[in-house]
Amino acid sequence: MPESDAIEFHTKIATDFDSKYACNQKFMERYTVWTRIIDKHSNSNFRVLDLGCGTGIFTFYLAERNGSVIGLDGSNEMIKICQSKREHAGVHNVDFITCNISSLANALNEKFDMIICSSVLEYLDDFHKSLNLISSYIKQNGLFIFSMPNKLSLYRRIGPVAFKIIRRPKHYGYVRNIYTLKEIETMLKEFSLDVLESTYYAETPFLSTILRNIGFSRYSDNLFIAVARLSSCGSRSVPTNA
Repeated sequence: MPESDAIEFHTKIATDFDSKYACNQKFMERYTVWTRIIDKHSNSNFRVLDLGCGTGIFTFYLAERNGSVIGLDGSNEMIKICQSKREHAGVHNVDFITCNISSLANALNEKFDMIICSSVLEYLDDFHKSLNLISSYIKQNGLFIFSMPNKLSLYRRIGPVAFKIIRRPKHYGYVRNIYTLKEIETMLKEFSLDVLESTYYAETPFLSTILRNIGFSRYSDNLFIAVARLSSCGSRSVPTNA
């Protein structure tokens, strides 16, 4: 029986998800790209929110380099794995919450110096509303670091057609949002978020090898990561669950 949504899908693969960062080339590349960005922008005084934290791979990495971190995920199974890791490692500056992004007001009433969102935004039903909500939890001059599927990628262009025929990869059935970096930059400006830097990654075999060498990775790589800063004029009150 097919899963009803992306959360249920990821719940079913939760126990195998962690191991992919040690043996799957795509996940290993993601780890390298993300940790490099985290290293660059972390601060020992920062309060950080990891939205869609999964099994906590980046949550615990953030905790080593920042003051404190909250990991939030809609999958209770993912959060159980995170809590088990925290207990085993004896980490004291990390908390975990089971919650959907759309229900943030039920779980949080504070702002953060940094919010990260790795491979999550593409699954959200109301992308524009979600960006608006997330931006309200960022402190003035705070950072929003996120990744998204790259619409310019040749693989992404044929992906929907291939999925209709072979129903693979399975997670593609839950993807709702695919944009170009330029499109995302325009949307973020609506919420006073300005992109500071970005990187394309997640190679397409053979194609990326060629196009990266001539400076056209935006047409071969399947994801991009971006770092955006919230300007002072965008700061507003945290939503409350009235």
